[in-house]
Order: sequence, then structure tokens, then C-alpha cells
Amino acid sequence: MEPEQVALFWKGRVGLYAIFRALGVGAGAEVIVPAFTCVVVSNAILYLGAKPVYIDVDPKTFNLATGLLEQTIGPKTKCILAQNTFGLSADLEPILKIAQRYQIPVIEDCTHGFGGTYHGQINGTLAQASFFSTQWNKPFSTGWGGFTAVRDEALAEKVRALEEEMQLPAPGQERMLQAQLWARKNLLSPSLYWPILRLYRRLSNSGIIPGSSEGGELQTTIMPEGYLLAGGIVQAREGLKQLQRWPHIRERRLELAAIYDRTLEKLGLLKLYVPDHISHSYLKYPLLVKNRAAFFVLAEQHRIRLGDWMLSPIHPVEEKWEHWGYLRGSCPVGEHLSRHVVNLLTDLDLTEKEVKRTITFLERYWGEILPFPS
Repeated sequence: MEPEQVALFWKGRVGLYAIFRALGVGAGAEVIVPAFTCVVVSNAILYLGAKPVYIDVDPKTFNLATGLLEQTIGPKTKCILAQNTFGLSADLEPILKIAQRYQIPVIEDCTHGFGGTYHGQINGTLAQASFFSTQWNKPFSTGWGGFTAVRDEALAEKVRALEEEMQLPAPGQERMLQAQLWARKNLLSPSLYWPILRLYRRLSNSGIIPGSSEGGELQTTIMPEGYLLAGGIVQAREGLKQLQRWPHIRERRLELAAIYDRTLEKLGLLKLYVPDHISHSYLKYPLLVKNRAAFFVLAEQHRIRLGDWMLSPIHPVEEKWEHWGYLRGSCPVGEHLSRHVVNLLTDLDLTEKEVKRTITFLERYWGEILPFPS
């Protein structure tokens, strides 16, 4: 894509909001989203007075179940969101064909999918528009941040115009980001992972420090103050550094995923399903377990770092789903997966010692692991 087709934002969700606005999503419109998404996606729709319409997911891929798509489309459907869950592209060919039949634009949610491909084409380049996140633990990280990539020139111009209207982050926000980037690189160790994770979540949920999902976004569907911000200088500089490291980051993620594949096969379990025409970027390696809460306790006792994406169909909200327009029981596959999924890490800072400890942990507690659907 050309530079004028890309816009930078303080967070990826702001880029999604800008795409929605540029597409004319507003009061009365409906947007189809997978029922294995993040609450900030639903919020971006609700902030515009529109309605998220949740569609169940494929149990093998964790992505939108394409067989349900056509029956989910209605007269008010304004666009379809196709998510790259954990780094695996959605099955875009049938999605785009159905969308074209109804003349509905598709947005690729590439917040997990940077670096992956679909039929040899790079994630984020197949649909009319896409948005990416560069938040903590994303494919490459600038702390907080995100960007959009829009194929259609007229639509790209509208998104860029919205970006230019937005304020830049305040100096205090830039300094806070710099401090958090420094702390993550210099203070976070495996032994401190769980206590720091809990502290970070408490502070961000209470609004004391900016986080991936802040308190207001988890409690209300009213746009928080200071939401509409363009990208800042600190993010741009950090992003350029991280992009230079990307080949090494991707190689390490693939290496770790192969280790996890072999471990599961050795234990007589199915490895993670990846269609032949898709190149997975393995932001996380999902695993299904019988009792997630108990599994997390065991992991902490054995000093195993695990991820907790996705705790619900509208992660990380675990109650009062109706506030975000989700009817409990409406998407049983997404609800089942979100009750049982944990994530093995594929982060660059995962040491060989930690990897061996993780494999030993899985071998010891393999009876707690649920098989992937065949």
C-alpha cells in the first residue's frame, strides 16, 4: 500500500472507529462481528449509535463461521468485520464473495494478524479496509498504538482526514508511554510476570494508567474522554525500531509454535489447525483446558507465563453482556471456547529455559488439556 492509504492512531480501536465513520456507519446501522472479539470493537460500533450483530465462530479456527454469514446479514447490515484471531486469517474468500453479493464492505481486523498471509496475500490487503494494533503483546509493539490500511482511495482519503482532525497525544501521555516501554524492557521478568500483570490490570481498569482496556471501556458504552487521538512521536519511533526486528520476531514465533505442535502431537493430542492456504503469524498459541482458573493457578505455581485472551465472547467483559448487545447463549461455540481457552506465549523474550519449563508443565498436566475439534 502507498503511504497515503495508511493512517496512524493512538490506539488501533480509534482507527477502526475512523473506518466506520468513513463508511457512514451510524444510528440504526448494524455491523457483523465474531462472538470471540474484544469489547473495544463493540464499543467503536456503539459509540456511533450503531449495533453490533454477533456471529458464532468456527471451533477449529476461532474465526467467523462463514457458513453462518449469509443468514446473519440483514437489511441494516452496513459492514462485516473479519478477525485474524491469534494471528490466523479469517477465511476471506467466501466472506468477500458473500459481501460482494450484498454490496457490503468487509473490514479486516488485523489486530492479531500482522505478518500472516491468505493465499499468499498479506493480511490486511484483501478487504476494502483493515486496522492493526501495536499495543502490548501485539505482533510488533509500540506500547499503545495502531494504524489503518485502506485499499479504496476515496475511503482512505476520508480516514486520513479524520486522523488529521484528531488531537495529538499530550506531552504527559508521551512521557507515560516512554516510561512504560522502559519498564517493560528493563523490569519485567518471568518471576514478576503474574504479580505485574495483575497490578497493571488493576491500575488500567481503574484509570490510573492507560492500558489496553481501560475502566470506562469495560463499564459503559459511552465514548471516554480523550478517545479520539492520532498517533504520537514516541509510537512512530518505537514502531520503526520494532519493524526492523520483525523478521527475527516472526521467525521466533514460528519456531515456538512448531515446538508446541510437536509437544501436543507427542502427547497424543491434535495440534492447532492451520489451513494449507493460510500462513499463521502465531501472536498466541491457543490451548483449550478443562478448568481455566485451576490451570492458571498451576501455571503460576510452576512459574509458567500464560496469556488469558479471550475470557469471553466480548473479551475481557465477563458479565452484563447485554450492555454491549450480546445475548447470552446466542453463540454457543464462542462462549465454549472463551470458557476454556488459554494462550501459550510466542513472545521474543521467552527464554529457552522457560520454553523447556513450559513443555515439562504441559507433559505433566496433559490430562487437563482438552483436544482441539477434529
